[in-house]
Amino acid sequence: MIRYFCLLILLILVFGGCSGSDEPKEKFTAEDMGIVRLDNGQKVYYGMNRAEAEEVLGKGQEHARGVFDYDSGIAVFYRDDAVVAIRMEEESKGHYQTTRGAEIGMQIDEIKQRYGEQYEPSQSDDILDYFYDYKKGKFLEKNSPETEEEARNIFIFSSMFHDGYADTLLFMDSYYASSGK
Repeated sequence: MIRYFCLLILLILVFGGCSGSDEPKEKFTAEDMGIVRLDNGQKVYYGMNRAEAEEVLGKGQEHARGVFDYDSGIAVFYRDDAVVAIRMEEESKGHYQTTRGAEIGMQIDEIKQRYGEQYEPSQSDDILDYFYDYKKGKFLEKNSPETEEEARNIFIFSSMFHDGYADTLLFMDSYYASSGK
């Protein structure tokens, strides 16, 4: 009886313990391209419509065409009334984190734990960029779309660091990154 109980525990650990939440995922989804409020768990992510995003963020203040600033260090760019870029800055610490658990103030290794090792190598230790083609379902070594449609299919997650700590986290599609729209 004890032998069967031990075998059962072992099987639970082997099959259930292999998918820990800190392990990076093999792909990005639209929800992975988002943020979560720490006080209530509500999310804002790529593709969400503005009305839904503002239910979570509150009313924004437009500071540039299509870019709205919100309380707690969050800025969102909308294209056709849908979220296509989210920026987290220092004021967001303690209020928001990414849907994968990254937040302002983390070190580069902590970001890599949540997003994996499939980032584009940078000449600087101050930037960590991930490029993911969600139509093809794979990470890319570089961001080089040939058409606007391809650019809209590439998710970018970028972390910027100052003195070894993340001070800006940014989600966007490649089209916004190259055109600002």
